[in-house]
Amino acid sequence: MIKIHERITLLRRSILLSKLYKKDGSRRTHFEIIEALLSRNAILDAFIQDRELAGEFSEWSNENLIQEKTDEEN
Repeated sequence: MIKIHERITLLRRSILLSKLYKKDGSRRTHFEIIEALLSRNAILDAFIQDRELAGEFSEWSNENLIQEKTDEEN
């Protein structure tokens, strides 16, 4: 049975290899590899920021609901 560390290593290698070759099987240039990795990082950063904003909005919304209920009770 493959250990978790070995599975992660194999997955990492396959991801790195997928960045080296285009869909048609030809090799990417260094510029194309860097561009693809930067694009992926930019997308991940935007996704993370959206999730953080959603969390902040949820907290703000919950605080407002609590405040409204408190005001109604008084």
